[in-house]
Amino acid sequence: MSVYPLPLSAVEINPKWEVVYQDTSVYGVVGKAVILECGPTLPEMYIWSFTMPGTEAIRAVVYDLGKGQRIQQLAQTLGQLTVISNSAAVSIENLPLAAQGLFTCQAFYDMEQEPKVFYYYVHLTVRVPVSKPYLLMSDVSPVEGSTMWMRCNLENGTGPIQYVWQHETRSGNISAFAQGNTNIINVTNINRNHTGWYRCVASNAVNSESSNRLWLDTIFGPDIPQIDVTPYSITERGYSALERETVSLLCQAQSNPASQYVWFYNNSQVYTGPQLTITKILRMHTGDYACLAQNTYLNTRSKKTISLTVYYPPDGSPSCSVEAARNYPTLRLLCSGPADYLPHSPPGPDSGNQVGQDETNTAVLLPSEGLNSNSLFTAWAPHWLSNNQHISDAILLWDGGAQKLVWWGADGQAKGGEENSNILIFARHRPQRKTYTCHVSIHFGPNQNLQRRVVSVYEGSDVQPPAN
Repeated sequence: MSVYPLPLSAVEINPKWEVVYQDTSVYGVVGKAVILECGPTLPEMYIWSFTMPGTEAIRAVVYDLGKGQRIQQLAQTLGQLTVISNSAAVSIENLPLAAQGLFTCQAFYDMEQEPKVFYYYVHLTVRVPVSKPYLLMSDVSPVEGSTMWMRCNLENGTGPIQYVWQHETRSGNISAFAQGNTNIINVTNINRNHTGWYRCVASNAVNSESSNRLWLDTIFGPDIPQIDVTPYSITERGYSALERETVSLLCQAQSNPASQYVWFYNNSQVYTGPQLTITKILRMHTGDYACLAQNTYLNTRSKKTISLTVYYPPDGSPSCSVEAARNYPTLRLLCSGPADYLPHSPPGPDSGNQVGQDETNTAVLLPSEGLNSNSLFTAWAPHWLSNNQHISDAILLWDGGAQKLVWWGADGQAKGGEENSNILIFARHRPQRKTYTCHVSIHFGPNQNLQRRVVSVYEGSDVQPPAN
């Protein structure tokens, strides 16, 4: 049982035999117990009376005039009142709010000689604990940028009362959002960071109570979308991808409620959902991709557009040739084909050694001295978008001696009489078996007759010079 005792004060004897008055204050709590003191010693007679706040009437509660205690009917309204043994103090249990007021104890000493009279004024304040508060909001789903209020309501509680509003995030972090001695606060310029659980805590001198949580859901968005491209490759013009790759476009826009997404390709709707996946993307998929994010609750939207370029290797393969240069003592190795191809340095004949490279003209000059017939020259022409190396072969057929002009014809057909080279070029993938004729014009000098010889060779066989 909790009690709140009255501070003791020494009895003072007035030498003029006048009544002595003494004031004290006592605090009790509804439903608890309190003790009211009537001097430090047991008087010969005493009378306890009660005065309600706002009145001047004094009504007896309990007295003892030397013939035992007499508890009055009024005491029943003031709680469970009893007199403590060997004293004039009273104990009140299960204290009601109605017991708040002024209690007066009149104490009498030395009645047979010179009586001494004391008045003990006990001011009893009955405090009420704060009840469990409940939180109210003017809007539990405010729109970002708006204003709303929160109110912490109490059924009971003796003031002064302090109020604290607590904010709990989704992660469980709790902080004091606001506090003061009023039970209502205004929140201006609501933003998404205000989203979370809220509770109010009410406190007075007796106790502290917390309300249940209430969820505040801020409506906002959508923000400008963010587009993530996988695989990630960015250029000056935007994003890029390689033909036949699988490309994923992921759109995300902060919004509450969550955004709805629509994809557009060159202003035509192509997909609904946050992630657009293109399996084995083709060159025709180059263009602008736009993601539209929509908040259906607010009927708001935002949009972002990116440019996607699909790179692809050129069609076809390069072709290479070998021709005489500088009046025959030198060979020129040439490669031609799609503009995007640039061959590596060609290796030497029948070896893995490079003989040179001209990155501008894709041509290499090579001395013909010492070269054998049937020498094989191979050019590698890789493209930066392709894992395959495109290859072209050139076979050198050479007959040293006099200066010659040579051209080739297939199946007996001359090449229009055009002077060409004594080199016959075969692609890596050769056609069906044909007859190739090498027309040779030998120049002996300005006064010598021109002699012509015809040599026929079948694919896969060696070239043998004809007998003189």
